[in-house]
Amino acid sequence: MATGNADAEEAVLNMLQRYEVLMIEDLMTGRPDFSWAQLFLAIDRLSRKNVIALRRIGLTYQILSTNQELIHEQAPHHEEPVPHH
Repeated sequence: MATGNADAEEAVLNMLQRYEVLMIEDLMTGRPDFSWAQLFLAIDRLSRKNVIALRRIGLTYQILSTNQELIHEQAPHHEEPVPHH
């Protein structure tokens, strides 16, 4: 089963590399070759190793790699127009 664990972790990291940020549901539907439990355990292990970060958004979670977290935290979510006088 250790191979399955490593495969699930690699699957999570590969999808993150491709999409940079994932909603947990997107990961589950994007990798039907793994069970929900396998992916959940992979997310848990990677999070505990500080390889990925989880951010709660409403009732779901967003997954991002820890090196992307700072980029997304610093980027403005929307830009306010600057009034010109």
